[in-house]
This record gives sequence, structure tokens and C-alpha cells, in this order.
Amino acid sequence: MTHAYTSANYATITRTLILWLLSNLGGTLWLLLDFAYTRLDDYPIALMVGLTAALASLAIVPLVVPFFLLMGRLRADWPRRTMALTGIILFFLLINLLLLDLIPMNSLGELLPFSLPYGVAAVLGVLWLYGPARHVAAPSRRSA
Repeated sequence: MTHAYTSANYATITRTLILWLLSNLGGTLWLLLDFAYTRLDDYPIALMVGLTAALASLAIVPLVVPFFLLMGRLRADWPRRTMALTGIILFFLLINLLLLDLIPMNSLGELLPFSLPYGVAAVLGVLWLYGPARHVAAPSRRSA
């Protein structure tokens, strides 16, 4: 199934890459501060977790355009912010399941302290990217 890439799709891809960058930088910075706070020598652990999270979440990025196309068909009346938050939550759960297979953790409870900063950073990124200040007003139609 082939999809025509419109300017809206390119904007979605651009916002997704910005969101990917913000969530990975924000989550890694949070973990870096958390690990270095108790013991400064533990900062490489946070950097390795950040690298693993960035690589794992990059695999999800190509699913974003089909997700928005599907959500647009199923819930056309939802605002893009709501669709993006729904996507972040679903993709966050998917990434956590993927990470459970990639890293030596026994349960989601053990993984959550490492992945939660990335989820919070992604939600904050969505709220910033799709916030009211980011909306471009549609041109008004005046009847002549």
C-alpha cells in the first residue's frame, strides 16, 4: 500500500524527528542528573541507557505517518495534540516491550525507572510541539 507524501506528511515527519530528539535528550539528561547526583562516576550508565533508548525509539519513527493516517480515518474529529498524545503512549508501551527483549531486565517494573524519563520528556515535547502557540491560523474566508 503506497501513500502519497504531502506537505502534511512531511510536517508530521519533521515534528516526529524533533520529538524524537527532544525526548531522547530530555530523558538522557534526566537520567544523567539522577545517576550523577548520587555518584558522579555512574554517568556512563545514563549515557548508555540514552544510546539504547535512542536506537530503539528510532525504529518506531517510520510508524508515525501510517499511525496518523489511520487515526485520521478512525477519529477524524480528534485534535492533532490528542492523536499525538495517544501515539506517544502507545509507542512508549511498544518501545518498553521491545526494550524488555533487548536488555537484561526481568519485568516492566525494573525497566520503568529507566524509561519513564523518556516518556515524560516525550509527553512534554508533544505538549510543546502541538500547543496553542504552535497553531497556525487558517486564512479566513470573507464573503464578497
